[in-house]
Amino acid sequence: MPRIRQATPLADALAGLIRNLGFEKKLKEQQLIQRWAEIVGQQIAVHSKAVHFEGGKLFVEVDSAAWRQELHFMKAQIAYRLNEASETPMVREIILTNKKR
Repeated sequence: MPRIRQATPLADALAGLIRNLGFEKKLKEQQLIQRWAEIVGQQIAVHSKAVHFEGGKLFVEVDSAAWRQELHFMKAQIAYRLNEASETPMVREIILTNKKR
């Protein structure tokens, strides 16, 4: 008689697939980018946007020179908050760039 396997929940199957394909880190990076406003607060998020990760560096677009300077002095604190929000430290450095118009 054929052996019947127990069904795996879809969420577990997808999580395993993401892990096996090596996309887990990219997924976590995208989740942090999506949670930018929640993590840094609305006042900062109005003037900035997390754009992408590259080798542990988070690139953030800022809408003015004044806010770029303000965030420059807050980079360590912001990186700490982002790393606290993720399960593993992901942000080694924050790179501030001018917002593309």
